[in-house]
Amino acid sequence: MSGFVARQVTRSYTLHLNSRPDVIFGLFDPIGERKWSEDWNPIIVFPTSGISQGAVFVTTEKDGTETIWIITRLDIKNRNIAYTSVTPRLKVTFIDIGCEPDGANCTRARVTYTITALSEKGNQHTDSFSKEHFHKWMTDWESAINHYLLYGRALRHH
Repeated sequence: MSGFVARQVTRSYTLHLNSRPDVIFGLFDPIGERKWSEDWNPIIVFPTSGISQGAVFVTTEKDGTETIWIITRLDIKNRNIAYTSVTPRLKVTFIDIGCEPDGANCTRARVTYTITALSEKGNQHTDSFSKEHFHKWMTDWESAINHYLLYGRALRHH
């Protein structure tokens, strides 16, 4: 890593979702996300009995890249969940999601990603994580979650 200087980027977005926070919050844990994201397929490592603070799971991209995830905060009462994920030799990502009421039957979910590069390739990744890219990604999440809430199934990709 001689001469390597890591770069970091932080992006935030507020999703507007069509159900109450007590319904929405569960859709942001690794099992709940399976309901609305057809590409999301985590393998729970620990504990095998369910979702908790300190839980560890692994995801694998289509290209074989593995990412290790840890639930670093799970505050059900305040509807806040945070993750740390590590993609070896690429990046470390902190993700914070908080849900709050938005009127009687809707939710504002604030999603914040902070990505730190672990290599020059990681720096390229952080450089490509633009505001426009993140906004598009989050509006896709918003559409997928609202579709699930309306139809009870994941939105199919074309």
